[in-house]
Amino acid sequence: MKQHSGEEIRAIMADMPAGLIEDLQAAHAEHKITEYEARWWGYLMFARTGAYEGTEFTIKVMGDGEDVTQGFLSYVLAERAGNARHGLIRRPWPQSGLDRAGDQGGGSV
Repeated sequence: MKQHSGEEIRAIMADMPAGLIEDLQAAHAEHKITEYEARWWGYLMFARTGAYEGTEFTIKVMGDGEDVTQGFLSYVLAERAGNARHGLIRRPWPQSGLDRAGDQGGGSV
């Protein structure tokens, strides 16, 4: 996966076509996918493949070289669960960062 600076990541996320964001949101409407979640996934796909499209990617695990596939929805739900365990809420796009639950923007992490 290509490494990008913070500014490059934000630019790649900002350039993601609106239709692809809407497609990810519509495909998983019951989970209320946020714009940030869709754009972040688009960045992950872009960094691995050079394109925003796709709902899964496969990586080789260090050590035994086993292939592991990561899917969009399982990734988003795992990220949400991890944030919730730590009492964090992701700020909406185009903001970046996390807030503590119940802090409403006053105490960023």
